[in-house]
Amino acid sequence: MKLARMIGAVLMLLLGACDPPGISKGDSYEATVRQADEARLAGNPDNAIPLYERALQANPEGIEAKLGLGQTLLSIGAGDEAAAQFRDVLARRGGDNVARRGLAAALIAMGQPALAEQQIDSALRADPGDYRALNLLGVSLDLQGRHAEAQANYRRGIELAPDYASLRSNFGLSLAITGPPQEAIAQLSPIAGSTRADARIRQNLAFAFAMAGDLQNALLLCRRDLDERGAQRQLAYFMQLRALPPELRSAEFRRNPGLVAARGGA
Repeated sequence: MKLARMIGAVLMLLLGACDPPGISKGDSYEATVRQADEARLAGNPDNAIPLYERALQANPEGIEAKLGLGQTLLSIGAGDEAAAQFRDVLARRGGDNVARRGLAAALIAMGQPALAEQQIDSALRADPGDYRALNLLGVSLDLQGRHAEAQANYRRGIELAPDYASLRSNFGLSLAITGPPQEAIAQLSPIAGSTRADARIRQNLAFAFAMAGDLQNALLLCRRDLDERGAQRQLAYFMQLRALPPELRSAEFRRNPGLVAARGGA
């Protein structure tokens, strides 16, 4: 069973779709972007995308609309389309770190972590304290099997932004892959129980519990996001991974970039 099959059942969450708000011909670019941003931040890409597109009809060179559209496309897994938006911003404004991070996240989604690393290095040269870029650097390194380097960058990011959940989630997952699992559990438990937690964070913690041999807690967490059959299947797969040496566990992980939270362009 592939890792993609295991995690896909967890992370392919359905978002409620509503009819996009109407926009009159007199609406301004700025007002339309604000509406689109509100829809994106509320988790409504079906509303956000047509709003950003309408804003770009009014102002084809609108940087804010391109960045927002790129982020929204990333959220639905359209990495190649998102990359096009971020590249266009960088062509117009080469020092834009939001666009550079967004392009890195898109490249990760497209299975190109080495190219993503190049973009992130540029972002960090411009701003060494960019904790979102450090998060993406960790992801790109993990996906190249360079877990020790990834974990060092997650630690740097957490020192700068201890409350940024994506950093701790990715760091915990990386630790669960390589060990020790107890340290992974310590990173993941506080955020998995918070209002910010999503299925990805909970299942990363379930994986860490399984790596520590705590099958009861692992199964309880699997059940939070899966039906009983899916939860049992997920746990069985976690146990298959637990039986592997770390290098083979890492190789399995690298075949499934969707396991990590690569968002970070905003």
